[in-house]
Amino acid sequence: MAALLVGLRLRQLGRALLRSPWAIVTMVLGAVGALGLLSLLALAVTGMRAALPDAVPDALVLLGSALVVGWAVGAVLTSTDATLAPERFALLPVPARRLLPGVLLATALGVGGIATACALLLTLIGWSVAIAPLVAAMLVLPLQLLTCVLAGRAVAAVLARTLAGRRARDVVLVIGTVLLICAGLIAQGAIAALTALPDAGTAIGVLAEVLAWTPVGAAWGVPHAIASGSPLVALGQLAIALATAALLAWVWGRDFARRLTAPIVGGGGGRVRSGGWIDRMLPDSPVGAIAARGLRYRMRDPRHLVNVIGVVLLPLILVATNLLVGGDALQAGADDGGAGGMPALLPALAGLVLMSVAQLDTAYDGSALSAHVLAGVSGTTDRAGRALGIAVLYTPLLLLVCVGTIAVMGRWDLLPASLGATLGTAALVVGLGSAISVWMPGQTPAPEQSPFGRGSSGGAQALLGALLMVVAVWTVGLPVLGTAFAAMWLPWLGWVSLGLALGIGALSVWLGIRIGGRALERRWPEVLEQVSREP
Repeated sequence: MAALLVGLRLRQLGRALLRSPWAIVTMVLGAVGALGLLSLLALAVTGMRAALPDAVPDALVLLGSALVVGWAVGAVLTSTDATLAPERFALLPVPARRLLPGVLLATALGVGGIATACALLLTLIGWSVAIAPLVAAMLVLPLQLLTCVLAGRAVAAVLARTLAGRRARDVVLVIGTVLLICAGLIAQGAIAALTALPDAGTAIGVLAEVLAWTPVGAAWGVPHAIASGSPLVALGQLAIALATAALLAWVWGRDFARRLTAPIVGGGGGRVRSGGWIDRMLPDSPVGAIAARGLRYRMRDPRHLVNVIGVVLLPLILVATNLLVGGDALQAGADDGGAGGMPALLPALAGLVLMSVAQLDTAYDGSALSAHVLAGVSGTTDRAGRALGIAVLYTPLLLLVCVGTIAVMGRWDLLPASLGATLGTAALVVGLGSAISVWMPGQTPAPEQSPFGRGSSGGAQALLGALLMVVAVWTVGLPVLGTAFAAMWLPWLGWVSLGLALGIGALSVWLGIRIGGRALERRWPEVLEQVSREP
């Protein structure tokens, strides 16, 4: 049964790759990215082994504990991925005890499992500071991987019924989005706190000792204890690691067996309400109807909520990072003028998020895009409605981010420059995305799926589209960005930047709607076929 399930999973992957050359490109790019991250890990472990060999065991315990926590958190964020859900096997006359090994092995052979296994193999470089901890690490490596995979499965099983309700699922996803976006800031804060301690090495060692006695770090505590010359401690931590794996397996197996006979049914969306202020605010036309539908999606669909949160938080996180790392850099901009006012342009980076919003908006519709085709909606109307929906929601948010950044800086003379760079970049991206998405609509998670599940990156088409938009923004938008930058020394140029942003941005949106609309008229079948595919 295990071989059958693994074979089915591999055939599913092969069918997805053969269905589109873009899927192959996406897989190759993903593999290159994973190899890059693993290379960085290898360099870090090798460098630490050479420079700080005594600190390597402590660092590896922290890394292992983070891996287990990462699998648990990832299971929550991707909880709606039903590829290996027990409900898929409910109609089969096969008991849970025969299915569990196959599902576990198929999970371990997924992208996350393979990446984790490679990372664990690389940690052997660090454990090679001595023969004994290296041998111990090699022996417990399967247990470490098993703990990670079981942690993800057990946490998903415990929270499955809670997350079946749409409201609870959306709340968890929003919280997860905020934590992911703030992860860099949190990490910098933790590093800053550690470096501020009188003896950071001792603090890290104490933390590693504590984690080695917990379920998340016990499997890594075994070679750590061997490296410290404490075999009895290693035996105790091995017992904790084995008990943890057994408990996680029992929790997951119990829930799996129950869901085979009592499947979880997802919660509904609640009562249908009238459009209210959305319908009153937008024009009574096909363009207004498409824009209103887009606004409703962005306020209810967690896939869109992730983008909204990202647009607001990304510039604010960068400003907070500047304050944390650079000390009084923002306040210095209020005194010395010139380049000290550069943080005023940070809100323009929200355009990085708007790239995916503009390009992937069509793909988020999925097969529901057929309603536009059947209703005879013109390509220009479709493009205009989507652009209007994006503008109505994101323009006020971008204005608030600009005003908030300038308020922190105290450089109100740079507000026009900040608005010019931000609104100009956003308008250029929306116009470019309206056209590019006709040829490269990208790939998104299916409705009711986690925004962090399969297809969340947009695929190779989204990456190529983002690269094209970056090049176009730096060329077409050079007058806007150039005058905004020059306003650091000559603040009156900020008004020039704002004027250019409104003019060039409006022209970009108009051209994007016209070009994209005409192309969409010819490519309705191809676009519908691409966005209807499963990620």
